Amino acid sequence: MFSYVYMKILESQPRRYDSGINLLSLGQSERVKKRLVSENVVRGSRVLDIGCGTGTAAVMAARAGAKVTGFDISAPMLAIARDKAAAATTADQIEFIEMGVSGMDRFAADSFDLVMSTLAFSELSLDEQNWTLEHAFRILKTGGRLAIADEARPSTAGKRLLHGLVRIPLAALTFALTQTSTRAVAGLPRLVRRAGFTVDTEERSLLDSFLYLVAKKEATRP
Repeated sequence: MFSYVYMKILESQPRRYDSGINLLSLGQSERVKKRLVSENVVRGSRVLDIGCGTGTAAVMAARAGAKVTGFDISAPMLAIARDKAAAATTADQIEFIEMGVSGMDRFAADSFDLVMSTLAFSELSLDEQNWTLEHAFRILKTGGRLAIADEARPSTAGKRLLHGLVRIPLAALTFALTQTSTRAVAGLPRLVRRAGFTVDTEERSLLDSFLYLVAKKEATRP
């Protein structure tokens, strides 16, 4: 079962991150990034990748013809991302910035066609999620899209129980190794709508614990 706690352990070894996450997610991580890019990236568009990590999705978007800005708080992850972009000859199409979501106020309003995020919202507090969505809405052009793929809190008690049987011991191990707590995203579609977006796609997989969500900015909020 895919779990954010695996991700926190793997982040301590950035060079192993991609292969480890793809293996532990039974290929879901790689597949969802490909889907997110193929369904939402338009050639010539401007894309922001929130928590871009090792740059896999950012490079995919650049290969699809987008101009990409990716940011992440981890310098080692960004070093790998820059190497990937150079190897894929997309370095001139991608700007990588070392920062957290608090820095999103640096971006101009109505300046992006797509804001995307894979496996980043589950690292944010509720206040940070709301801040990120507020600024995602602000910086998107009217008609622009928000696309998110992340671990989610299962919606039923039975699925939460099954998920918890795997998650709880791994969460304890993760805290022992990294002193970092873990949390799946809860109620993200509701938060997205509250930020002003219209949700077009909301799909769950892996015992309801993985969310793929696409929303649109229909118009500027009053």
